[in-house]
Amino acid sequence: NFHIENKGWYDALPVGNGKLGAMVFGGVVNERIQLNEESLWEGSAQDAVNPESGKALPEIQKLLFADKIDEAEELAFKSMMGKPATIKPYQPLGDLLININHKLGDTLFTNYRRWLSLDSAVNVTKFTYQGKDYKREVFASHPDQVIIVKISCSQPQSINLNIHLIREKDATTKRSITDDKALIMSGKTVSIDDNGNKTFGMSFNSILKAVNIGGKVYTTEDGIMHVENVTELTLYLTAATSYGGKDPISYCNSVIQKINKKSYSTLYKTHLKDYKSLFDRVKINLSPKSNPFEMPQNERLERVRKQKVEDPYLSELLFHYGRYLLIACSREGDLPANLQGIWNQTMLPPWSADYHTNINLQMNYMGAETANLAECHKPLFMLMDSLAKHGKRTAKLMYGADGWVVHHLTDVFWRTAPADGVQGIWPMGQGWLCHHVFEHYLYSGDKEFLKNKAFPLMKGAADFYLDFLIPIPKGLPMEGKLVTNPSHSPENAFEKANGKQYQFTYGATMDLEICHQLFTNCLKAIDELSKPGKPFEPEFRKQLVKALENLAPLQISSKTGILQEFIEDYKEPEIGHRHISHLYALYPSSQITKNTPELYTAARKSLERRLAGNPNAEKDEAKNRYGSYSSYLGGKSEGGWLSNWVSLLWLRFGEAEEAYKHHQYQLQYGMQNNFFGWAYQLDATFGSTAVIAEMLMQSHTGVIELLPALPKKWADGNIKGLKARGGFEVGINWKNHQIISGRIKSAGKSLCKLKIAVPVKIFSRGKEVMYTRNANQEIVFPTNKNGVYDIILIKKNK
Repeated sequence: NFHIENKGWYDALPVGNGKLGAMVFGGVVNERIQLNEESLWEGSAQDAVNPESGKALPEIQKLLFADKIDEAEELAFKSMMGKPATIKPYQPLGDLLININHKLGDTLFTNYRRWLSLDSAVNVTKFTYQGKDYKREVFASHPDQVIIVKISCSQPQSINLNIHLIREKDATTKRSITDDKALIMSGKTVSIDDNGNKTFGMSFNSILKAVNIGGKVYTTEDGIMHVENVTELTLYLTAATSYGGKDPISYCNSVIQKINKKSYSTLYKTHLKDYKSLFDRVKINLSPKSNPFEMPQNERLERVRKQKVEDPYLSELLFHYGRYLLIACSREGDLPANLQGIWNQTMLPPWSADYHTNINLQMNYMGAETANLAECHKPLFMLMDSLAKHGKRTAKLMYGADGWVVHHLTDVFWRTAPADGVQGIWPMGQGWLCHHVFEHYLYSGDKEFLKNKAFPLMKGAADFYLDFLIPIPKGLPMEGKLVTNPSHSPENAFEKANGKQYQFTYGATMDLEICHQLFTNCLKAIDELSKPGKPFEPEFRKQLVKALENLAPLQISSKTGILQEFIEDYKEPEIGHRHISHLYALYPSSQITKNTPELYTAARKSLERRLAGNPNAEKDEAKNRYGSYSSYLGGKSEGGWLSNWVSLLWLRFGEAEEAYKHHQYQLQYGMQNNFFGWAYQLDATFGSTAVIAEMLMQSHTGVIELLPALPKKWADGNIKGLKARGGFEVGINWKNHQIISGRIKSAGKSLCKLKIAVPVKIFSRGKEVMYTRNANQEIVFPTNKNGVYDIILIKKNK
């Protein structure tokens, strides 16, 4: 016997259906299920563009070129910052509290177990209390838009509960006047402006409906649901806000009315079919000799932390957990995953649980395509559509430019103006986001998507940069070359010869890399959409080619040999800074590869120098319990996302063990018990899926590399269902670090290029496929639509 302990946020386990999220704490006599609705944000849509921006921009650019950075910052702060200068946060919906009626002090229980099944997306809590076996099952149905809690007991008429639906503030809960087995919570978000005045935002509602077998359920005027002598209880919860002009109470009522016509069994089967249609696409096994049930996951993680045990099963679990979370919080037609995915318990979460566009939002989706969850990528594209619409006005008023712009953060009200200080004047968010729509095309080969969705977004972003880029004045290095101005390298600083540190500049390396990638992708898209005799966007093509020819080139430091982070070879005040923005051209872009050897070498030196900033801190758990790189890279914990970033960069160098080492650092120092990041955000968890996938298969060069960076610890294993660019699906089996077989499925007629380290034969429908090897020793063969190609290792004779 042991007494119940209040579980913390990082012991709770998440469920979600894209729109609704819940954190299940797993209590016994007192259970807490914390609730979220994706659109419940404080505040409202505002015109945040500073009208002085357009007038001040030429002077700010002139000051930066003249090295008068203090004056430029002062003017930019006055004239370019959005009004208001900050955004409002994403907020929780409330809490569902389930309390067993028990005698005071009677909290002893036995046989406690709880788990989250990634195979079914169901959270289960089981225990024995007062000689009776209780079971709670929680899942969030996407097809039926409800969170379902089923409570059962081994003995009939033994469920006695008081149930509350509450919120910390700005809401009230009452019994339904039409259904004595339902509670209705209603509220409206409230903000306090700079003058202390209240302003009201969106309204929201939630309905909790009970269905019982045996006993009785009733609600009282004080907003409490009473459950007496029930044999089995099922709770259905739905919620909505007025976001987008919706009537939340009408929506909730319609959901509950539909639920009333269905059995629990039907709802569960529908949920399972929907969920498994996504989750079951990929199977992975990195630990064939490991026992998944050897010990609970949190204990396995603690073993990694304290004993530095390398546990391949945890990597396997983390890969799927990232996929699970994306399915649970980013479904087609819904909003994209924010910094917390969808799960947030506080009214003022860190960074407002917003959409940070200088890596965090993008990291949420880095593994979406390769992990075979392309549909879950689409909410990001829908957000981009809205940002493009609102960002067009911002581009014109702030910069006098065509196209669209978004700065380093945004929210559900599509803010595109700068926020949070002068460092927020970073008009590069749309450029990085457009990487994602083009990647979706590369993976799918969907030309309709390219023409109607991706290209308009990419062209709009490129139009902005074509207007925003400005030539370097005479007398300065690289005069006449095009650069961004103003500019930042998120979130780093440089030091001038006089010892002063700044972030504000022109032509930061990352800006140039984003422009290069966007322009290059636009040219590729134009070529894809052109037909013989009918060139697509010929004038736009000429503009892009000219801009690329005149874009300021990337610089290699004559002092250190590294890729410079800024256009000048400034002193680095913080060598080990947590952001590695200037290596964007290495990952996620492919501007820097082995085919650009000088830049490739310089990029590697940059990464090595970054990691040498304080080599012991990430290993020193006792010194800093919080993040994998906190004291080492920037002081504050970043929750493990940097471990992913570093791993992905090493993978572009083909360095399996270096990438694996930082993956292990994430497990040791960057993960909470429930695999959430230490810094109350989820990008680290999402990004881990991309890291593990890239160790097993890469396709960014147009060649499918099988096992390009397999760690020594993963000697045997298999994976199937990974997606590669070109419309291919890939499966691999390996033993003793060597491929023994594989399978390639093609979506359409195309040329497949494979890079495999061992001699193989390829078969399709039992017949051997003849292939050629090009100058790079890559296997090349044509594929048919829906073709299946089996790869078999050629075994050498003894």
